[in-house]
Amino acid sequence: MARTARTMRIEKVAFLFNRAEGMALALVLVFTALLMLLGVAVLGFAANEKLIAGYHSSDIRLLYIVEGGLETGLAVLREDFYYTGELTGSIEEGVFTIFFSDEYEHYKAEGHDEEGQEYYEGDDSVRFVRCAGTLGEHSKVGSIALKKDEQGRVTVLRWYKIFPHH
Repeated sequence: MARTARTMRIEKVAFLFNRAEGMALALVLVFTALLMLLGVAVLGFAANEKLIAGYHSSDIRLLYIVEGGLETGLAVLREDFYYTGELTGSIEEGVFTIFFSDEYEHYKAEGHDEEGQEYYEGDDSVRFVRCAGTLGEHSKVGSIALKKDEQGRVTVLRWYKIFPHH
């Protein structure tokens, strides 16, 4: 039986794998490749988690910036309930702008629901504070409805959901 070049190559490879030294080398190479693949996957997972944590941290910081602006607006209206100016402030790297209004339509147009619209419309003892906060390239907006009672106390009727602003 004549041996072809292909048959000889197969026999040579088989001989290497039948020897103990050749088998150990092959196992070490396969095991090392698997460990490297696992290491790359773990590093990718860790980098992705760090990125997600950074986004979440920025989102929480922006939420606090908007809430700080709304609290500032509440403090202003407790001093002067009919204040109509616009205020700007900053907290760390974030910036907020506060708007004051007595018109419910302005807040409905910003995406808030219509719950309570009949209650607020035409009531001059109800005011709205809207705050737009920005941190880097991201922004959120939130608002509150306030009411002044007969004794002159200003209370919060409703905190509206703080949502992303585009």
